[in-house]
Amino acid sequence: MIFLAILEYAILASTFTISKIAIRFADPLFLIGVRMIIAAPIIFLVYYFQKGARFQINPKDYWLFFKVAIFHIFIPFVGEFWALQYISSIKSAITYSLTPFVAAFLSFLLLKQKLSLKQSLGLIIGILGIFPIFLSGSAVETLMGEFLYVSLPELVLLCSVISASYAWFLVSELMKKGYNISLINGVSMLMGGVMSMLLWLLVTDDFNPLLGSTQSFLLWTFILVIVANLISYNFYGWLLKHISITLMSVTGFFCPIFASLYGWFFLNESVGISHVVALIMVIVALWLFYQDEIKLKK
Repeated sequence: MIFLAILEYAILASTFTISKIAIRFADPLFLIGVRMIIAAPIIFLVYYFQKGARFQINPKDYWLFFKVAIFHIFIPFVGEFWALQYISSIKSAITYSLTPFVAAFLSFLLLKQKLSLKQSLGLIIGILGIFPIFLSGSAVETLMGEFLYVSLPELVLLCSVISASYAWFLVSELMKKGYNISLINGVSMLMGGVMSMLLWLLVTDDFNPLLGSTQSFLLWTFILVIVANLISYNFYGWLLKHISITLMSVTGFFCPIFASLYGWFFLNESVGISHVVALIMVIVALWLFYQDEIKLKK
């Protein structure tokens, strides 16, 4: 099962590269809106052909679905896509690798779950592995503003990470209520996409959102929908039925490793010795954490 989790992050890492390319052709808010609004009907269609599919939501759960749309789609993607205009896809993925720490802290606050000594050590080793990569910056990031030597785009991304981490607890709660992950994702993407489009209409000064050719915009938007919205999101939700949120988050340390390779190969982004060190330390961190995860299941 752990290898399927690693595969999920290999797929997820590619979305940072694809997103970096896609924002070259459209305003980020418009891109998010179009992407989510297109993705929702496709996911609903997938859900329709699943056994026991029911398009019914208990009125008592409306508020929970709305919160999922806000924290799972709207805040994370608006923050991420805005920041991607100024930072590399590699650094974006690395920032999202802070998810295990956010998830562990939220697990403690919301679920009263405590980490063992080995799990805590694994988290520490993992963050030490990616820390040297996180320190690198760019002139564009500096121009966008800094706070305690962290650029404004990085702070925005951090807010996206916190929001996305919290959202999976909400998604897990809906799944426990019997809702299918496809229905949850479809509804939240549709609502989040509409919110993003409305925000674009409110803040834009130019009602021509395209920055390049229409064909390129449609192509990369479609690729994003298939890889991220259709494959990655539903695969992650399925894995949550078999693996704890915290372990999935720790496996996410592999995401920046894959993203670094994709960014280097497709976007000519620099990759140094720190990435090799990070890979080794991530494997050690995951091994330590997974040992106690197995013990807890016995």
